Amino acid sequence: MVVAAKQDVHIAHDPTATVWDRLWLHRPLTAKDDALLARERRSPRWQHVVSRLDRVLGGIAGLKTIELGCGRGDISVLLAQQGASVTLLDQSERALDEARYRFKRLGLTAKFVGGDMLGPLSEHVGKYDLAVSLGVTEHFLGEERRQVNAAHHNVLKPGGLAMISVPHAWCIPYRLWKFYLERRGWWPYGQEIPYSQREIKRIARRVGFAEVETICTGFWQSVGDHWLKRWTRHAPDWNDRVSVLDKFMGLNLMLFAQRDGPSDRVMGVS
Repeated sequence: MVVAAKQDVHIAHDPTATVWDRLWLHRPLTAKDDALLARERRSPRWQHVVSRLDRVLGGIAGLKTIELGCGRGDISVLLAQQGASVTLLDQSERALDEARYRFKRLGLTAKFVGGDMLGPLSEHVGKYDLAVSLGVTEHFLGEERRQVNAAHHNVLKPGGLAMISVPHAWCIPYRLWKFYLERRGWWPYGQEIPYSQREIKRIARRVGFAEVETICTGFWQSVGDHWLKRWTRHAPDWNDRVSVLDKFMGLNLMLFAQRDGPSDRVMGVS
């Protein structure tokens, strides 16, 4: 069963929204979609998520989670399959339609909400054990960059955990690939400003997070995805490969940040 929801929230007139609507036009075939989910499931990023949730919140089953700027909801699918109660929020109705279709196909339950992270999100404040986003906050600058990170903090219960995954500014293969596509006029993702570990930690502390940690993964993933797939017919899938370079220039910069206060999960309250 899927539940759709509409809210009276601020919808930004963001030119990037048109970019994402265009990207969600093409629905992948079932076999490709299953392969994409399996790829994320075996990734170091997902393994770190599972590890942190086990350690901080006692596991995934029963968690109330929200994915902000969800797109098709990759991480929410994996959470729902492990027993979480998931909410997906996006300002793009096309993205939400794709997420609804995907969850229905997989026989998963979710709540879908049309809304903008720059809005008040008043019905969500303090409601969730986990707030996540993948590849979202790097599309904002200035005060909006702070606001979208603050949204993750604001929707959490005391003791709740945020996981924000963004491109790493020091991932050289990614930066060269992005520069190349931009120079050729082929860059499809609109405004995208990657983070350094220092910046994302600084913003997290500024918006009120108490415990802050960063982890980088995916150096070889960037080499394979951004270069070998373009220049070779059968590029290797290096999504799950670990490198000593990950710490310094891994593609996926992950922030784990905890809201201050005792978690009801720790105290055994359902």
